[in-house]
Amino acid sequence: MTTYNFIPATTPKNHGVAVEWGICNHYGIKRVAHDSAAYDKDSDVNVGGKHMSVKASKFTLMSGSLCEGLTEFDAIWNLYESKVHSNTFVYGTQDGRAFEMDMNEFKQFVYEFCTVQKESTKNGGASKIRCRAESKKMLAWLEARV
Repeated sequence: MTTYNFIPATTPKNHGVAVEWGICNHYGIKRVAHDSAAYDKDSDVNVGGKHMSVKASKFTLMSGSLCEGLTEFDAIWNLYESKVHSNTFVYGTQDGRAFEMDMNEFKQFVYEFCTVQKESTKNGGASKIRCRAESKKMLAWLEARV
């Protein structure tokens, strides 16, 4: 795992998008619209051989509608891992630190800090994996692995 500082963008109101744009700026990529590509077709940020999925506090791996009716954590993770386009995963903190992980490190992170939740009935009610809110415990866990 590697870490670096970045400046979250101020234009987007969504924290996750602000982190993504900040990571883009760190790599010299100018982003003016939110990336909306499917997790299995493209990555949030592509630089050289790095195809990065950028995550922030309370992220989801993928929407419940893409979980193919699965409800168990392991089954949803296995589906995600088998289909995800990205080979690098970046967790961006609220204070502008990025933690870049490979698939094994990201899996450990997900298993430590994420749970299965149901989407709202309005959004279909399917199960998905969501990360908890950023915490001191989470930050200490990440820092210990750099």
